[in-house]
Amino acid sequence: MTERSRDDVLTYRSSLRPYLPTKETISNMKDAELEELYYTYVGKVDVLCTNRIRLGKPYDGGWDVCDDIEHRPQSPCLVYSFGINRDFSFDDAVSAKYGCEVHSFDPSMLQNDHKHSDRVFFHNLGISDRDFVNDKAWTMKTLTSIKKQLNHTKINILKMDIELDEFKALPNIIASDELKDVDQLLFEIHYNSADEQAKIIDFMARGLELLRDLRNLGFYVFHSHPNQYNYITSKISGLRRTTCNELHMLNVNRNRK
Repeated sequence: MTERSRDDVLTYRSSLRPYLPTKETISNMKDAELEELYYTYVGKVDVLCTNRIRLGKPYDGGWDVCDDIEHRPQSPCLVYSFGINRDFSFDDAVSAKYGCEVHSFDPSMLQNDHKHSDRVFFHNLGISDRDFVNDKAWTMKTLTSIKKQLNHTKINILKMDIELDEFKALPNIIASDELKDVDQLLFEIHYNSADEQAKIIDFMARGLELLRDLRNLGFYVFHSHPNQYNYITSKISGLRRTTCNELHMLNVNRNRK
């Protein structure tokens, strides 16, 4: 991808937004400063998608996909969807819209592997940073192991709604170089409002480090959607904040324009 074509893609990126700092700088920030930086990044977008469409339910359960010609899935295409909670609305919609083969994963549903529809396949598996069986008797695997098991290589859309396990799975995915062939990355980033302030700040710091690492790989936010059911009054700033944002990212290194 040439520098000129990248500039064309990143038409929204603001020169006023701070660069994501190093881990050392983040660790030395005051709590209020770190919270403000965290929400600056999880609440704003970096890159323009001119044709963003919601697939699945309009609220919780649906996800936004960039339908611009240079980023939309092109058949044959593959989608991995982690975290279903018995709601296949996104999986069914993305399969119907683009003709993609979709693999849906959720060990919490306690269902055996099965074919949900013509192009949607369910797996009783979860994603994590290693292969193991957890204390709930759920089988957890890395993305590398799952792709090898299913004999897959390129994933067009990778969606994860995995309730804080993004902090385990995504660093492993990044370290394993599994994102180079992913076009769109959709995931929820969370923290638990019931936790002590120090733990909340730790999650925010880890979130910033995760976003920095994703940006370094060419993943830029084209849409941020706050979860409407997770608003709180911040213990740190006193502001109304959401504890959960859906982040929708494009791999600008795979722009096909």
